[in-house]
Amino acid sequence: MIEAIPSENPILASGETAHRKRVLAVDADPGLCWLLEKGLGLSGYEVRTTHEVDTLAEHSCIEWAGCILLELLPEAGLTLEVLSSVLSTPGAPPVICTCIEPNPDVVIDCMRRGATDVLAKPFSLAEVRRSLAAVFDRARPAADYANERSEIGLPGSSDLVGMSTAIQDLRTSIRQVAQTDLNCLIRGESGVGKDMVAREIHRFSKRSDKPYIKVNCTALPENLLESELFGYEKGAFTGATSSKPGRFVLAHEGVIFLDEIGDMHPGLQAKILQVIEHKEFNPLGSAKTKRVDVQIIAATNADLEEKTAHGAFRKDLYFRLNEISIWVAALRERKEDIPFLVRHFIHKHAGPNRLEITGQDIEALSGHDWPGNVRELENTIKRWIVLGKHTAIPQWKMAAAVSQTPVASVGVTAAVASTPRQPEALKTPKREKKLTAEEVRLALEQHQWNRRKAAEALGISYQGLRRRIEKFELDVRE
Repeated sequence: MIEAIPSENPILASGETAHRKRVLAVDADPGLCWLLEKGLGLSGYEVRTTHEVDTLAEHSCIEWAGCILLELLPEAGLTLEVLSSVLSTPGAPPVICTCIEPNPDVVIDCMRRGATDVLAKPFSLAEVRRSLAAVFDRARPAADYANERSEIGLPGSSDLVGMSTAIQDLRTSIRQVAQTDLNCLIRGESGVGKDMVAREIHRFSKRSDKPYIKVNCTALPENLLESELFGYEKGAFTGATSSKPGRFVLAHEGVIFLDEIGDMHPGLQAKILQVIEHKEFNPLGSAKTKRVDVQIIAATNADLEEKTAHGAFRKDLYFRLNEISIWVAALRERKEDIPFLVRHFIHKHAGPNRLEITGQDIEALSGHDWPGNVRELENTIKRWIVLGKHTAIPQWKMAAAVSQTPVASVGVTAAVASTPRQPEALKTPKREKKLTAEEVRLALEQHQWNRRKAAEALGISYQGLRRRIEKFELDVRE
């Protein structure tokens, strides 16, 4: 659905040439064309519409338009040929494709043929404005760009981007958790965006206008972390020249996010448990009890079940934190989101700098398994923006540019692998093999439910085994 039409003109700065305002919308839905014409019109654009996709290449408005919004019809092959035909026309404007639930192959094909962007339908007017702004900003002064970015809210507040089933399920879970005050445990590999998920829960919750306080449980040694969490009174220890409120006090009525909770010292775990159970604690050096009202969100990439079994993590604290659990999928498990993430990170970091991404680039990025997950992909795009992906980084070194590791340790697709004299290790890593529920169960039983040993026996990663246990709903022994 198209969102409410804004009353202000956030797109166009004074002094722009007229052709930059002109948009040709090509869509079979007359209602959507009308909404685009009116909505973008109030945003400062001059919009013309047509339903004739097959004759678009001969349309008189091509030379008139500064950008074309082109709907991909169900018979996408026809529209893709039209896209190629339009873009081969001398002086053709940029083309933004729109499509219902575009799959990765369609997105890659569109970009290979020269499309500037692909928008998933249904889209909001804000999404169209953002995509149009990215097209028109390429000739804009840096100062104008900075002002506009602030005004129209280009992506950046959240990296929860994509159309995969995994990301859509994650959005649903976030909104469900946000409606409660239950403690939440966010799980997933390093770099998947657990902090971002916690912030989204806070943003959608009734506590959204209250503080969000993040604490990295591994950043400080035990004694300093305790004083940071619970605060201290003047004279509580050497160097305590004044009182300081702890993070729990600062988070009162809001949300406190305990990152990497799995590595917290057992002594501190007991105090966290007290806060959860009684909503109170004593600052260091104080006999006075502080009462707080906080929602606790914790995150870890560790196997808390195994830590609990070995006594490294308190079982009672685990159950208190795990009132609701959210699993954040690794990027290699939702590669169909990579084109959308790339577009998002370009919007987020490029500013007035231009970064052209081709279909071959998307194929290369999609072929990498991203052990550093979304964080690694974002860093790659930032390096490409700064260094240039082909001028500053030779094509045969693209794999090294992806992960900033020695070339021999990176996997990429044939788009890069076809380069002469490529090391053998550059080939795409093998995918984890398919296993049945019975095979997984037998391996666990043979190793007394020791997950690491079972994973080694099955020839899969530890996280891969954990996902299969959840998928097959296997009973985990106490």
